[in-house]
Amino acid sequence: MRSPSALDFSGKRLYTTIKVVFLNAKGVMEFDDDFFRNILESLEIGIYFTDRDRKIVYWNRGAERITGYTSAEVIGRRCADNILSHVDDKGRNLCESGCPIAKAMQDGKLQVTEIYLHHKDGYRVPVSVRAFPVRDTKGNIVGAVEMFNENTARLAAIERIEELEKLAYIDHLTGLANRRYAEIELRKRLDEMQRYGWPFGVIMIDIDHFKLVNDRYGHEVGDRVLVMVAKT
Repeated sequence: MRSPSALDFSGKRLYTTIKVVFLNAKGVMEFDDDFFRNILESLEIGIYFTDRDRKIVYWNRGAERITGYTSAEVIGRRCADNILSHVDDKGRNLCESGCPIAKAMQDGKLQVTEIYLHHKDGYRVPVSVRAFPVRDTKGNIVGAVEMFNENTARLAAIERIEELEKLAYIDHLTGLANRRYAEIELRKRLDEMQRYGWPFGVIMIDIDHFKLVNDRYGHEVGDRVLVMVAKT
């Protein structure tokens, strides 16, 4: 198999001159740029290319699916513009320092890491990332490629933790925060007031004659009253 290729990342567009020739028993098969673009667009994983200045020049459908951002929204922008707000496990922003693409172009080596990206709808998505430099025919680094996919194992663990937290702090009947959660939040607010002087207020709501409802109509009706009040 012969695969001469050159990538030109100059200007605002990505120009590719890729020609891969496969030799088989039947002869020679040639595949043009559209063939490879269609392959990239059909992949479930997210893939994007940047130039030397980390300006995004290609964004596939997998990236659109995982992040919620369309190619029209990101192409031409720099990944350092904090579009995806890459952060690590400790919440440190990686877009200005620690960016896998920047490190790949700086070191000239493959970078593999686990990070979180910011979805367009506002929530964090744990992803596995592989970033590597792109070189021209002379061996000069002219850009980089990042491939990323949801980290399903981490996502499942996060969902499980959130489920356990919900069981610990949420009342199963009304769906409201329980006394334990209220005590934790109250301690936080008191601490903030003592440290920074930030005032806060507490509102208490009581249902008049609720005991009479339980005594006269039973606890099942009383529970329905609690749920109704919780939804108001």
